[in-house]
Amino acid sequence: MFSSREGVTLDSVAAPLRRWLLNPVISVPAALVLSGLGWTNPNPNTVKALAPVYLATLAGVLLSLNEYLDRQFANNWVTDKTWNWNEEIVLVTGGSTGIGASICKQLLARNPRTRIIVVDYAPLSWKPEQEGVRLSYYQCDLSKADALRSTCERIKAEVGHPTVVFNNAGLVRGATIMEGSYGDVEATVRTNLIAPMLIIKEFLPEMVKRDHGHILHTGSLSYLTPPALITDYAATKAGLLALHEGLQLELKHIHKAPRVRLSLGIFCFIRTPLVSGHTNVPNFLLPFLHVDTVGEAMVDAVYSGYGSTIYLPGLNRVAATLKGGPEWFFRIIRESTVNFRINFHGRQEVDKETGKLQKA
Repeated sequence: MFSSREGVTLDSVAAPLRRWLLNPVISVPAALVLSGLGWTNPNPNTVKALAPVYLATLAGVLLSLNEYLDRQFANNWVTDKTWNWNEEIVLVTGGSTGIGASICKQLLARNPRTRIIVVDYAPLSWKPEQEGVRLSYYQCDLSKADALRSTCERIKAEVGHPTVVFNNAGLVRGATIMEGSYGDVEATVRTNLIAPMLIIKEFLPEMVKRDHGHILHTGSLSYLTPPALITDYAATKAGLLALHEGLQLELKHIHKAPRVRLSLGIFCFIRTPLVSGHTNVPNFLLPFLHVDTVGEAMVDAVYSGYGSTIYLPGLNRVAATLKGGPEWFFRIIRESTVNFRINFHGRQEVDKETGKLQKA
């Protein structure tokens, strides 16, 4: 009950408590029943015993109200009942391995008829378990705008216009700004930030025309607490946040497409081919996430029919809230990242001058 892929964590303990103890559907009737008993037997001990029940009920109501308002504001107070996963076309960048592969597999596990397009520089490293799936693979160096444009044109002509886009592909080089090459910086920014923008430019017009679609970005807590050695990577993730929030306003107020959904995942360290090591923080508080935990959260978001901000682990939400506090206090939090013992692996070889990917 309290365990997960990452073991026993704060999230795995909090989830059932939130589901039962802080669920207003359960806590409010329970509080009313207990209050009735208190009226029939009024004494100081009874009132004292009921105080935690009232506090838990109030906390549950406030949490539920906050979640409701988050969802409604993120989705412009409108619903979309037109989702049909036999007909949706899903594009996943970086879908050959890691999080992207997990997203594809979980989509197919839920509905093998969903059409999936994988765009990646690396060869497809997995095979669908189901028979007769509609899976297309396009090899593309997303850091090259011309290659990206031609690949998108092929996708439109050969498969159709994607209704769901997972901007998931990411590149990390693991060097300081001073020591990294021109190519390291350019490949990172082009792949992690410019490519998602260009992909949106290619596929958003049809979503706006239909007022139907969902764009999801794989973000990172590094936008908020950038560790040393991945400053360029963290800067691209900060850019994804601005892209996500700016698009929300453009879709609602300029393009008049309030049903096109946007989701952003704010994730901490994930065990992928890009990252290994440990954080020197108890696993209970800051676990290394399993790729399937992240993939499942992203697929849950798109299947919900609503856009959202996904915080994993949940402590990330607290960190984001603290950002508005005193600068000196948040500097202490950021300084703690120097204790991380994380290895960042550049999966591809990059030309030091041009940033062109050399091999998968």
